[in-house]
Amino acid sequence: MTAEQSPSPLTTWLTTPRALALIGATLISLFVFRDAIANLFERWGTQDELSHSYFIPLISGWLIWSNKDAIMASAGRGGVAAVGLGFLAGFMLLAGQLTHAFILQQLGFVVAIAALVAGYGGRSMLAICAVPVLYLLFAVPPPFWLITNLSWNFQRMSSELGVAMIQAMNIPVYLSGNVIDLGTYQLAVAEACSGLRYLFPFLSLGFLAAYLFKGTWWQKAIIFLSTIPITILMNSLRIAITGILVQAYGTSHTEGFLHFFEGWVVFLLCLAALFGVISLFCIVLPPRTNPLDEMGVPALSPRQPTTGGLPLAAMPEQFRGGAALITIAALFVVTAGLAKIVTVDKLITPERQVFAAFPGEFRGWRAEIQPIDSEVAEVLGADDSLVVNMTSPEGELYNVYMAYLTARRDGRSWHSPRQCIPGGGWQVTDFSVVAADEAAIPADERLPFAYNRMVIEYNGTKRVIYYWYDQRGQQFANEYIMKMSVIWDTLTRQRADGALVRLMAPVAKGNDVAATDKQLRAMARKMRTVLPKYIPE
Repeated sequence: MTAEQSPSPLTTWLTTPRALALIGATLISLFVFRDAIANLFERWGTQDELSHSYFIPLISGWLIWSNKDAIMASAGRGGVAAVGLGFLAGFMLLAGQLTHAFILQQLGFVVAIAALVAGYGGRSMLAICAVPVLYLLFAVPPPFWLITNLSWNFQRMSSELGVAMIQAMNIPVYLSGNVIDLGTYQLAVAEACSGLRYLFPFLSLGFLAAYLFKGTWWQKAIIFLSTIPITILMNSLRIAITGILVQAYGTSHTEGFLHFFEGWVVFLLCLAALFGVISLFCIVLPPRTNPLDEMGVPALSPRQPTTGGLPLAAMPEQFRGGAALITIAALFVVTAGLAKIVTVDKLITPERQVFAAFPGEFRGWRAEIQPIDSEVAEVLGADDSLVVNMTSPEGELYNVYMAYLTARRDGRSWHSPRQCIPGGGWQVTDFSVVAADEAAIPADERLPFAYNRMVIEYNGTKRVIYYWYDQRGQQFANEYIMKMSVIWDTLTRQRADGALVRLMAPVAKGNDVAATDKQLRAMARKMRTVLPKYIPE
């Protein structure tokens, strides 16, 4: 055969048993993780703070391509470690499908990619590809409850710093919750302005910059971690500039192109600040160098190829290189089949009374059901919800909010009042978790479960709030323990339904908070007698 007729290196590689095993295992992995992958693209496309995630696999591929020769020179034989990673990925896939938690499946997919790398080239190849594979974790969307928590905290910190910057310009300003009061105008620091749109892409860029920087490990760590305070500071600057412009020129500067432009300018300032941190290391610490010369994809040295492989003496030698990949693919097939057997298309949803009938339980009371805005209802994502103002025959006022979910298949969950309340301008002046055996409460007034208690204030008005998570016959104050119970009950009882219950009462003139507490405890005990028909046990 002449040189012109010789097969290309790619064609030669594609016909090897190990390459065929890699292609087959990859296709099987894509198939069994297809729901998790589809959810990735859905969230990347619908959540602004995740829109950068499309580029993360491309960047990871670029990092691998930049060191392709060293990576291929490190190719050994996949062994027990690769199969162990495959088993872990399969377990995460199964757990994610049982609990309908996409994040478990998506993290499992990243582990599956690591398993495929180790299955093809052994621990040696996985070690040299470790950073590009780890970088894929930045493409996994955080759960909705974590985004909610981060958003509220970033709103609060950005608002406080932004107001401090406005005050430094000698402009009278007052902060109430997340509402910036400029006197003539009031600005609400919305969830979209919390800074998460900067934080998530900036974290991934910070990790990449730290990897590309030719410095020590502690310098790399500072570069990566500096993205968090930089994001908060720059977002606060954006809020402050918006407040100053509104004070001078009106509210037109909070919407439209200028607001969008301010956002992009702030993101560029974040990048400049990150480069400033890198430059500081290069200019101040010896040897003093040009920061640009200290950035670049590291030239990795090949690792000693892993030897051994799986102990499969009966397998022909030419197939042993792909034995780990074949085993991983088989694990994924078995896992997918097992998931089909032990899961059902629908979780058990017990019969229940709809919340609309709830006010009828209180005869002689006056009830005024409050409509829920369609946009708010979409954010809450509840299958059934109720907001009602209730007045007892004695004239006691209550606001009751309940939200019921049949399951959390698509990542939906409840928005904790602790995170939502401040967004309306209310300030949380006191928060505590009240235990079932709270000694300060008379025994005949206690509730048989722990609950959250908040005191909020706005413009001299004060209210007390109680809320808890009512889940399949159990009540929780801690939302993280509640989420663990959902996973356990999904696995053991095929149920994931439950509700958030929130009671609120105004503090009467004289600021007698203790009297309002007593009133709310009595209302909660009264509700306990009727709630099971609306929130099945």
